[in-house]
Amino acid sequence: MPREFKNDFKWSVSRDKTFRECPRQYWFSAYGAWSGWEPQADPRTREIYLLKQLQTRPLWIGDVVHRCIKQSLENLSRGIAVLPVEDILALTRKRMRSEFRESRDGRYREDPRSMRALFEHEYRVHVTDGEWLEAAETVDRCLLNFYDSEAWAHLRSLQPSDFLEVEQLASFEIDGVTVNLKMDCAVRETDHVVVWDWKTGKRESQSATLQLACYAFYVHQRYHVPIPHVVMRRFELMHGEVIQRTIHEGELNDVLSYVRGSIADMRSILDDPDRNLASEERFMKVSRREICSRCNFVRLCEPGFAPGLRDKPEPGP
Repeated sequence: MPREFKNDFKWSVSRDKTFRECPRQYWFSAYGAWSGWEPQADPRTREIYLLKQLQTRPLWIGDVVHRCIKQSLENLSRGIAVLPVEDILALTRKRMRSEFRESRDGRYREDPRSMRALFEHEYRVHVTDGEWLEAAETVDRCLLNFYDSEAWAHLRSLQPSDFLEVEQLASFEIDGVTVNLKMDCAVRETDHVVVWDWKTGKRESQSATLQLACYAFYVHQRYHVPIPHVVMRRFELMHGEVIQRTIHEGELNDVLSYVRGSIADMRSILDDPDRNLASEERFMKVSRREICSRCNFVRLCEPGFAPGLRDKPEPGP
């Protein structure tokens, strides 16, 4: 029999960010899109599910870079040779061109999970040829900074057995609630564990501390490492800068208290918290241009709002 999926309540840093920014956007993502992949899904659910897959250019850039680095690190963890940097860059550019065409041609409407879907194409946002090229050049710059770094040289010096996780979906529990996370890379070094976090966009945000503390708590539980022995290294790839941090016990307790409060807020407006049932109308809209202009679900939520129109198709990166 096919596996039956159940929409259980889960918490993550990204869900918290979306909920704080706009509860209605959170509903679309966590509840409205559920089962949209099923052939028998009603048209609106199917549309919500499709819109959930959209990525803006900055998110696409980050995804491309992460996938590339992930492949290299998985090779290291398996004792497989890594391609020369020039080959990596050439293959990555080729992949971006292919994904751009998939999105531009709307192929994601038939297969939203497997085909690239860019926000700018779905909403016909005007993007210049130079801006598309800049996206590809940003990927090149981030990858060159990574593969030319001391961090990469150090990672290459490790043994395959030193790699604990490379972008694996993981979780821990707080008061019976599953907290999901995915570390970009975690490696064991002597008596401590280093968690690497690759960033392709803006410098450290407020949510970064929350994310890193969740990583530390997970590593502490999963690998039985004392909290002071969990080291977080955030690599700002655009600037070639590595920021190292540790989390102290007091800071961790504050974060766990915040997570509990966030969980309580999310569950307080559910129709049935035990069954995780949610009605759309109970999740307030935050109708602000700076939020709506980059919301995947704006067509359904604010039909009169248009993020922007383009005049002609772009050639792509």
